[in-house]
Amino acid sequence: MAKKSKTKTKPSRLSRYFSRFLVLVVITLAFLIALKSNAELRDFVYKNVFQNNMSFAKINELYKKYFGSSLPLADNVTSEADVVSSEKIEYSKIKDYKEGAALTVDEGYAVPFMDSGLIIFAGEKEGYGNTIVVQRPDNVEVWYANLATTNVSLYDYVKKGSIVGEVKDNTLYMVFIKEGKTLDYKEYL
Repeated sequence: MAKKSKTKTKPSRLSRYFSRFLVLVVITLAFLIALKSNAELRDFVYKNVFQNNMSFAKINELYKKYFGSSLPLADNVTSEADVVSSEKIEYSKIKDYKEGAALTVDEGYAVPFMDSGLIIFAGEKEGYGNTIVVQRPDNVEVWYANLATTNVSLYDYVKKGSIVGEVKDNTLYMVFIKEGKTLDYKEYL
């Protein structure tokens, strides 16, 4: 009697992505069915998702921890905002400015992200100029304002030390907000 060979083959990359996709679809459908049939759950979700400020950066961090990158080939793609700097912002002078601080920096200073997070705003803010707002996993929003150029887009997930962009007019405005309340910038800078 001949012995059968028991060779195991690794699942292909495509089948792993497909299985992850199917698991995500099943979880989503189960959640939607539960949401439709359970009034308590519906009220809880409405209160915590639509009425409170939900941390998408935290959700993204958890997703990456358990499922890997949200893009199938993200590990093979490099970003323009790759880490090239320390995460500490270097400035020569600091003073209060509106809700935050105005930091005097070198001309053309490339601003690093102080922490990882999700970009929830990219555009002009009155009195601040071109602004990037990053929501960190601890639900603190960090504003990087008065930028001449930016290397990121809305809803990008950025890593600590990645470059935001370059400062305009030697002044970087920074604001720290949590749950709608302005935080003391001295604790963060």
